Amino acid sequence: MAPKKRKNNDGAAGGESATAPSQLHSVTCGREEGDELLKEAAGYVDGLKEVFTTTASKADKELEQLAGEIKQLITDNGGTIEPQQTSGKMQLNVGGRVFEIAVTGLLHPKMKMTYLSTLLLHFNDQLPKDANQLPFLEMHAPYFKWLRDQLALLESRHLDEITLHSPEAGDPSYAEYHSLFITKKLGGDIQGQRWAPGASTAAAAAAAGGRGEQQDVEMADGNGGEGGREGGGEGEGSGDGVGVDEAFEKTERYMSNYRRVREGLQKQKEVMEAFLSAMRPFVKGHSSNEDIEVLTLTVCGDKVSVLRRTIAPLGPDHALVKRYNPDEWPDQEAHQTSLKFLQLVVDFGRRLVMPSGRFVHPPVVAPHEKEMFVVELGMYGLNTMPPVGEAAGASAVIKTADEWLAVMKMTDKKIATPPSLLYKGSRDTYAFPKMLECLADKSGLLFALRDGHTHRFGAFIDGEIDPPEDNTKSNLYKAPAFFFSLSGAYETPTKIEIPEERQSVAVAGTQGAVTNRNGEPCGNVYIGRGSLWLGFAQPGPAANLSSCQQWIAREHLPAGYNGATNEHGEGTLAQSLNFTCDEMEIWQVGGERLNRSDSTRRQRPREGGMCRRREEEPCCSLMDGRSV
Repeated sequence: MAPKKRKNNDGAAGGESATAPSQLHSVTCGREEGDELLKEAAGYVDGLKEVFTTTASKADKELEQLAGEIKQLITDNGGTIEPQQTSGKMQLNVGGRVFEIAVTGLLHPKMKMTYLSTLLLHFNDQLPKDANQLPFLEMHAPYFKWLRDQLALLESRHLDEITLHSPEAGDPSYAEYHSLFITKKLGGDIQGQRWAPGASTAAAAAAAGGRGEQQDVEMADGNGGEGGREGGGEGEGSGDGVGVDEAFEKTERYMSNYRRVREGLQKQKEVMEAFLSAMRPFVKGHSSNEDIEVLTLTVCGDKVSVLRRTIAPLGPDHALVKRYNPDEWPDQEAHQTSLKFLQLVVDFGRRLVMPSGRFVHPPVVAPHEKEMFVVELGMYGLNTMPPVGEAAGASAVIKTADEWLAVMKMTDKKIATPPSLLYKGSRDTYAFPKMLECLADKSGLLFALRDGHTHRFGAFIDGEIDPPEDNTKSNLYKAPAFFFSLSGAYETPTKIEIPEERQSVAVAGTQGAVTNRNGEPCGNVYIGRGSLWLGFAQPGPAANLSSCQQWIAREHLPAGYNGATNEHGEGTLAQSLNFTCDEMEIWQVGGERLNRSDSTRRQRPREGGMCRRREEEPCCSLMDGRSV
């Protein structure tokens, strides 16, 4: 049915002016049936014109509102739309040391969209001030000195990008700030292919009523589609061969480009929100003047500063907090230490309490300085190994504190408490029900296995071991996972990442079995879509969990692999594909109980006692004694 015809004096929705009615209302073809079709078409054209006019107005308002919201995010948080400084040098206090930095470097095309440039150029007034009223940046001073030198090289065109290389790349006092302030950017191209209107589009616009080429080129919100209403008929557009179908196609492209631009603006709002959230530890915000007071210790005249607010979460009785308190230590001069050590101590405390959401890496010093530096850290109430606790001495697989730190770093999680041993085969037996009992409702699970004296390895699941509700069946679900090797397959601790589609876990009930793609029972548990099987046998499950299988596709093994590969190009982190582990430990690392209502984490098998194959997560199969 054709839309109802509007009266000529009716206003468009929202108080907009009415569009002229279609000239088809006065057109006839000499046939009654044809004239009825023309009347129907006139109603459709009237509807199209009204929709286009209304849509254009709404599109203007929508993007105007979105642009206003982005501006408001900036101004409400004390920022400025234009840079506060466009030339000369900027002076600021970074971690106790005063620096001058060229503003032109911050405005360099490779820098101006970084978090650092945005903070310093648009939110400089929101930085805390030191005793000399200089803006204070809560950062490791040696990193900023390195960065200032890199900016100079960037401006001189000796560099194309500012990138961390060894040894700075391995130093968290450099790498963590670089990742936040330089790697992250507020810019980025709007996704999608841009479409530039051509001459034929202008012709279509002319056919729509002579609105002109420039008007059509400027519109990216659907108005250009009006050009299709009479294209191909008698009129200005007919000589260019622009038909209705072609004009409609152009309309669709205008609409598509409008959506792309709108998506880009929405993304700009999101990245601005992310920037403001990430910068909270560095700006004044709603903190009191006392909270943002710059506290300073000196080492032979050199200053090491930190905000009172930054170290306060360590607690009033913490040694570092007391050392910065003149009531506790009237002498604010640090003696019998080096500037470098004190800067690293303070920066470690700074990074421990900042809300990074990731594992806080301990400071890096030269091998000959380690022993001295550990003593220094202890004097200030810190330790390089606080997240490890007693784990290093309790594990038979992950033997040293350095290995623990390497594995915890792989998880890329901020870990405030030491790992907790939930299950140990030699202590708790290798009975499958016992393991389930030990892991009940625990998340963030680190599996550590030992195969003989040479091969130590494991897997991490950012989730839980979740058996099925029916103990005769099995449960297959997705969970972020990776593997690691400590010795044997690799000389040093190495993370082995697997594709996202392989990051799944299958757990059998106590009376069931995890099966392969053919429905054949194989084991109690698998991780990484069959890359690691516990309680493995053919047929399975085995009598206990110590019977295992482990393999990694060759293309997923990082460089440095020392083991052999089979005819399928697969390697193993154990001594052999099928093995009996002589120790199995499962630790909880920075995990919290998962929300059991999250259906994306839990996928119950639909029927039967096996993992049924699904489109998004195919089950394992067994070929020549290996699972794939």
